[in-house]
Amino acid sequence: MLLLGAPGWAARTAALPDPVETLARGLAGPSVSYDGTVSVRGAKGRSKKMRVRCAPPACRREIVDSKGAALLVVVTDGAREWVFDKRLNKVWQGAGPGSPEEGKAYAAHYRIAVSTGGRVAGRPSWRVELSPKSGVALRRRLWIDREQGLILRDESYLPDGTTVSKSRYSRVAYGVSHDAGLFAPDSPAGALKAGRLDMDDGERSRARESSGLEPKTPAWLPSGYVLEGVELVAHRDKKIVHYRYSDGVHALSLFQSPPRARLDLGTKDRRDVRLAAGAGFASWSDEGGVLGWTQGETRLVMVAPLGIEALERIAESVR
Repeated sequence: MLLLGAPGWAARTAALPDPVETLARGLAGPSVSYDGTVSVRGAKGRSKKMRVRCAPPACRREIVDSKGAALLVVVTDGAREWVFDKRLNKVWQGAGPGSPEEGKAYAAHYRIAVSTGGRVAGRPSWRVELSPKSGVALRRRLWIDREQGLILRDESYLPDGTTVSKSRYSRVAYGVSHDAGLFAPDSPAGALKAGRLDMDDGERSRARESSGLEPKTPAWLPSGYVLEGVELVAHRDKKIVHYRYSDGVHALSLFQSPPRARLDLGTKDRRDVRLAAGAGFASWSDEGGVLGWTQGETRLVMVAPLGIEALERIAESVR
C-alpha cells in the first residue's frame, strides 16, 4: 500500500542508474569521436578556454587564446603523449597515463551517489557526487552525459567548501569526422625537447649534489602534466628539492627532503595513511590535497588539486 501510495517517488528512484557504473562510464569516456569547447579554471587563476577533439583512443586538447589560436597543445594516441607549449617553444613527450581506473577503485575512498544533473551543453546528464570517507580529501562532482558517457562538467572542492578546480563544456558534438593528421604530435623545428616526467641529466646532478639525496620522481601523472622545473629550497642546513609539474591550468608540487625535515605548507586535519610506497599522512591546504610519506632515507610531500585516489596512484609510482 505504501508503494501504491507513492508511484511517482518509486518510479523516480528506480530510474536512477547505479552510481559506480555511471562513474565508470564517465572515467572511460565516449567510444565515439567528438569535438567540444571547455572552460577550465584552477584554484586562483582565470578561466581558460580549451578545444577538445577526440577519436578514441586518440585525443587532442588545445588551450587557446581569445582569437582561438593554440597556446598549449596536448596530443595522445592512447599509449604516448606529447605536450607543446608555443610560448616556450618546448615539447615534452613520454608515456601516456594509460587506461583510467575503474569506478569501483574509487569506492575505497569515497561514498558515491548519483542524481539527475540537468542539462550541460544542451545534453541531459547524471550528477555523480564523490564524498571522501576520510573527511580530509577533496570532494568532487561530475556531470556525465547520459547517452555518451562524457564528463561534461567537473568540480572539486576543499573540505571547507572552497572550489579548487572546475571545468565545463559549453559545446559538444558527437560522431565528428577528424583528419588523422590532427593527432600527430606538434614538434616544430628548433623546439626544445624534454621527457614528459623525466629530469634531464643536468637537473638530476644539481639536485643530487645540492641536497645529498637521490632524486625521486613519479612514473605516472594524469594526462597533460609535465615537469616544468626543479628548484632547490633552503631549509636550515639542508636543501629541499621541489619538483614543479603543470598541465597548463593546475599545478602539482612534489617536495623531497631528509626524513626529519618539516615543511610548513599550512596543512589541516592530518591523518595517517598506509601506502604501498610506505607509511604516510593525508591532509589538505589552500592549494589542494596533500599526501606525504617516507621512502627509504627520504621524505616526500605532494600538493595538488587532485583527489586522494590520484595522489595515491602518483605516490606509488615514485621511484
